Amino acid sequence: MKMWGCIISCLVGIQLACASAAWSEKRPNLVLFVADDQSVFDYGSYGNSAVPTPATDRFAEESLVFDRAFTGQAICAPSRSMLYTGLYPVRNGCFLNHTEIRSGVKTLPVYLKALGYEVILAGKSHVNPLDQFPWTEWFRPQEQEGMPRPALPFRKMNSFFEQAKGPFCMVVASEYPHGPFFDKSSHDPERVKLEPFRAKTPQERRVNARYYENIEEGEGEFARVLSLLEEHGLAEDTVVVYTADHGMFRGKFTVYHSGLQVPLMVRWPDRISPGRSSTLVSLVDILPTFVALAKGPIPRDLDGRNLLSVWEGRSKQGHDFVYGVGESQGIQDRSIFPQRSISDGRYNYIYNFNSLERLKRDQKAGVAIDHFRARDAQRFAHRAEEELYDLVSDPHELNNIAGSKEVALAQSQLRRELFGWMERQGDYLTPDGALPYFKPKMHRMDQPNQKFKYDVPNELVGSLEEEYVDAHLLTQ
Repeated sequence: MKMWGCIISCLVGIQLACASAAWSEKRPNLVLFVADDQSVFDYGSYGNSAVPTPATDRFAEESLVFDRAFTGQAICAPSRSMLYTGLYPVRNGCFLNHTEIRSGVKTLPVYLKALGYEVILAGKSHVNPLDQFPWTEWFRPQEQEGMPRPALPFRKMNSFFEQAKGPFCMVVASEYPHGPFFDKSSHDPERVKLEPFRAKTPQERRVNARYYENIEEGEGEFARVLSLLEEHGLAEDTVVVYTADHGMFRGKFTVYHSGLQVPLMVRWPDRISPGRSSTLVSLVDILPTFVALAKGPIPRDLDGRNLLSVWEGRSKQGHDFVYGVGESQGIQDRSIFPQRSISDGRYNYIYNFNSLERLKRDQKAGVAIDHFRARDAQRFAHRAEEELYDLVSDPHELNNIAGSKEVALAQSQLRRELFGWMERQGDYLTPDGALPYFKPKMHRMDQPNQKFKYDVPNELVGSLEEEYVDAHLLTQ
């Protein structure tokens, strides 16, 4: 009996070992590369033949490329917080730049470390509080003499790849092509490509040429990451996802598609077939999809969904709608002009909450209007309260068709869906509700700043101290 017991124990042990090995084989490594401030218009794989993107062009040929991928807010910290939480900005709490996510919100390293993954951040952070982002390690960016931005920490990344044993997830967050740009550029300003909403001036062309130089530096970093995976024999067992946090020109801080649409390319050799997808997807989908790849239970009550079946070609089901949050408090060029948007892929609908139309209604109703609100409604007087763009005939959103009889039904349906989503998110905004002042860590509304050319009348400096409200408390 003892002999049979030993045999059975050995067989069970072998089975468990085989099962463990099979489990390990089915759980790939994960690399997420995030470019900083690079518009979807500025990739060869998305139609710009003038821009120097050789690394992503090659990568696109090996990947599933998404033509309709979006972030939820075109600002660095909110976009990254959304990416790492699977929650849109108001729900996770970071909908103002330089602010923290809500207490208790779980993040990518929390989910994946519980599944046995090492979770590394290599490069830029721009998320807080750090104790809610418990990376296994953070390889900080490396300052470079004579360069406009810090570099990726390649020495530490190389050492990690060399010693990697179990499954890992590495978020590679580049500082490029975010400004400042190189002072000089090897690119001819006359050959750069400018979108229709940009001025075709010599100065704008020179700025774009310098931006191209930053793009080229970021492309070199991405190429080096791919090369390291090859050198260490990790490429075949690693899912590589390339994206950017948001757009740049007439993109950053806006809810236009030029701000919210992002590149998204996914490579997994022998598992994901190269090609293109028109499925409507969002950066909130990355976290649940990574958890699915790690063989974990999909977290409940996320805004994102598991897209693994889409990545593997078994489904084309994405989102019916993607949403946008616009907040300009807490940025250098600050203003009180909150926006929300919704897109079904065909139309982009935008609601502006401090429009001149709204201001005049409030004035007529006897509502007290302060300096800052009046200033910013006038500043954005060219922005109607409602905007609607047909992305098929007007992909650069130049012609606002809101109010046209031909699209009245679509406009009404999108407006209703947007406000329903906002209510479910716990948003503080309503069409006729208050427009509060928040107290971000930087760039407060009543504090002038000569460096950023932001002026406040002397008598109003510090005047909002009693008005400031806590963003988390207001939206919880």
